Amino acid sequence: MSVQLKDDLNFRLRSKKALKNKDGTDGWFLGVYDDGLISNGGNKSDKTIWVLKSVQSSFNIISKDGNYCLGIDDGLNMITNADPNGNGLFIFDWQPNGRVCIQSVFHASKKNRTGKFGPHLGVDPQGGLIGNAGTGEWGQWDIIPISESTTTVSHSSPDTTTTSTSSSSSSSKPSAPPSSNDNKPTIVPSAHPSIKLLTDFAKHRELWGEQFYVEQKFTKTVDAKLKFMVRLPNLQVKKWSVIACAPPSPLQTQMIKKASLTIYDNTGNNEISKGQLIQAGSHYVMRAMVKGIAKQHKIHAHYDIEADLYSISLKKIVPGQFMPMVQPLNPQERAYYLQTTNFINYNQPQFQQWIRDNQLHPMLLTDGTVESVLCYAYRVFLFIKLHFDYVLAKDVLSGRKATDTINAKKSDCGGFSILYSSILRMHGIPTRILIGRWALSGTADKQKVHVVGEFYVDGCGWVPFDPACAITADKTEPFTKYFAQNSGEFITMHVETGIHGIDNGIESKHQTIDFLQSICYWVDGEGNFNNQESESLWTVTPQQK
Repeated sequence: MSVQLKDDLNFRLRSKKALKNKDGTDGWFLGVYDDGLISNGGNKSDKTIWVLKSVQSSFNIISKDGNYCLGIDDGLNMITNADPNGNGLFIFDWQPNGRVCIQSVFHASKKNRTGKFGPHLGVDPQGGLIGNAGTGEWGQWDIIPISESTTTVSHSSPDTTTTSTSSSSSSSKPSAPPSSNDNKPTIVPSAHPSIKLLTDFAKHRELWGEQFYVEQKFTKTVDAKLKFMVRLPNLQVKKWSVIACAPPSPLQTQMIKKASLTIYDNTGNNEISKGQLIQAGSHYVMRAMVKGIAKQHKIHAHYDIEADLYSISLKKIVPGQFMPMVQPLNPQERAYYLQTTNFINYNQPQFQQWIRDNQLHPMLLTDGTVESVLCYAYRVFLFIKLHFDYVLAKDVLSGRKATDTINAKKSDCGGFSILYSSILRMHGIPTRILIGRWALSGTADKQKVHVVGEFYVDGCGWVPFDPACAITADKTEPFTKYFAQNSGEFITMHVETGIHGIDNGIESKHQTIDFLQSICYWVDGEGNFNNQESESLWTVTPQQK
């Protein structure tokens, strides 16, 4: 029999199937008797009947007479006088064997007895009631619905008693895909006051459960310039190779009108070379080759971009509204934006286990529907915001692979865009990482480099995300300022990490650069790089209409 978790469901909770209860029948049922809450109640009394009360996307478990509310106190003990809006809130986590674990929402950041996060209602081998169970046998229950139109029990023989519904919940409809991990937590630790939003599926659906279209609006035309100087006083250069990205166009956020790379001599006044477009793997770069000049140890490079910029946001489709068709991804594009890379390493067993541990897979909800792509992507976005810390690029010591970030629990904009992309790609949602700079002038100390991304929704298009800014700059629920929105203040220099196969014209071996937001160079000459100096300045000027 299928068990659907819904408001006002009457049911019993059975922890043990074969053991005799206090009434002498089979099965231990959780109940409130005169001597308090017990684990071995019988199935002949209303004292073991509970009623489910829906609270947003979690539940209260209330006794049949309405006098008791199950909960877990601060000491992780099971109690019957819980606050329905606090420590009496639970979510249900179905297991592969058809049984269910009941986890506290209020104490989700605390460790259970197995050392994992998320305490559950449970019964120990001696029959003791506990509020710190894991998702193993001690924390598993059968949900036995009670039919309101029939008697509670029917007798098949003088010695046996069976419930009027199936005694097994193996055919229950799960509210989440099963996991092979018997001790997985539903939520990882966080002291963030908005942690409940993470499991508020009703709110997620309210925000993102409709059909949307991508609205593109022109913001401005800009002239952006990166001025770069390098001086090598101890090296007599015979040949310089200078490389900058050819910014992609068109993207929904930018239309490049022109881009150039120009090299000047040591005075900064005399042009000596222009960049030429060459292919590097799936990217294009501009390469300028410069012959060294005797006694001149310095060059200047100007990287210029003129671009029209556009903001992006999602708008709900109004019934009857005509919408243009969205060009679907072709098979090659879809494969490219789903692939694993050196950074997006979701194929690693450690990462896949982390996904299971934190239930970061699309959820089968209690009404039998599956999370939409937008609702799921929003929940993953919230998870990163609520559980990770932002650090500057210089403090990312362990690397930016997805596995590096989940181990460190902190990263920068690049690391978080990679992590988010890894989670979505693992679940078949194409993503692309946009690497570039803010369309705002910087300083010598603040270069305005940044990394964002987009994920693809069939029928809608590319949806923006910026988890780093969500962590640092969005302080107001429901934290959508940097989800499904792009302000049109960003210039993308290349799509996807890892520009491979760069022919610098000096070395026979082609080069790889993971993030090319600046100008890079190679030299052939005599001497060393001691006392080298470099300067760069990013300026952005809006064009006057």
